[in-house]
Amino acid sequence: MNIGSTIKKLRREKDMTQEDLAEALGVSVSAVSQWELEKTAPDLSLIPPLCNLLGVSADTLLGIDLEAKEKRIDEITAKAHSYESRGYTDEAYNILREGLREFPDSFKIMGALMHTLFNTRRHDMFLSEEDRKNCTDEAVRLAEKILEKCTDDQLRHGAIQKLCLLYPNLGKTERAVEIANKMPPMVVSNGFLLTHIYKKEKGYQHDKMLLDDLIQFLSNKIVSYGRQRKNGELYYNDEDRAALREKRIAFLNLMYEDGNMGFYHCHLKDTHAWQSIYFARKKDAENTLYHLSKAAEHAIKFVKYASDDKYVHTSLLFREYDTSTVCFSTGSKENDALEILTHMDDAEYDFIRDTEGFAKIRDDLKKHAKNWDPASFEQTDK
Repeated sequence: MNIGSTIKKLRREKDMTQEDLAEALGVSVSAVSQWELEKTAPDLSLIPPLCNLLGVSADTLLGIDLEAKEKRIDEITAKAHSYESRGYTDEAYNILREGLREFPDSFKIMGALMHTLFNTRRHDMFLSEEDRKNCTDEAVRLAEKILEKCTDDQLRHGAIQKLCLLYPNLGKTERAVEIANKMPPMVVSNGFLLTHIYKKEKGYQHDKMLLDDLIQFLSNKIVSYGRQRKNGELYYNDEDRAALREKRIAFLNLMYEDGNMGFYHCHLKDTHAWQSIYFARKKDAENTLYHLSKAAEHAIKFVKYASDDKYVHTSLLFREYDTSTVCFSTGSKENDALEILTHMDDAEYDFIRDTEGFAKIRDDLKKHAKNWDPASFEQTDK
């Protein structure tokens, strides 16, 4: 971090304006502005009073200590992510909580902790109502602090996202709308803009990254059927939802015509699992076994994909798209094969449990079913 950025960060942490700092140092406001824009640097004679005003050492002001600090913060958040992304949220929480004790002013750690608390609240079905409320309250507190104090746009946008998802459930819809309106429309996001900036190889990768984001968005929206009418009724009944799941399956198979779907194996695993339950309730053995076998197939393929740090797409739309730097979270300690194996214990499947087809699916899954090992993702996480 350059000295201008450091001055700006420390000044804001002290709740000082540029005018306050300029007056205390006996310089113009324009001079302070030029420092913070990295156009000029303060005179050496101003370093001691700057350190006194900002409450830091000269090493910190000049960025010597900050580099080591940022490296340590990156190590903490990376380790926490390797746990949280594989469903070990308690471990991630403890790592980040300890990290905040070491660096209480780190917005990066606050943002990571906010994310972990949000995911714990949303995914942990065994969480008590009191613990769920505590997770929500702490996530909101961290998000509001980031919005109030942090200058990093990426962290601020993450805080805005979490608040917009949490506030409606707390009866604060107007505040959520106010916050949401601070965000730009989709077409001026980094995904769209970077595709116009980069050319050739890098531009191709950004094009594919944008397309990947849009496909993930559409894939999720196709099965977003929980909206209610004013009278409380759902817009889609069971048959409608089954038809929408078939649309999602067809959509992803169209995008990845060669079956080399990478991350989207997990989308198809979930969709086929939902379809198998739908047909199981109808006692339709043929379709139940078909969708259950497809869920198992995609679960196994996703497990292989998740451990392949050299994975490259081969479908026409994504040919040569390198996903080795793409991050994703599994949301569960169980890998996808174990998840489907556990899913097969559902009583809905009792009517086909003794069939040869059911036994084959179960045996195939057992070869790959286990818990994720977070340590194996610390260096190779996508």
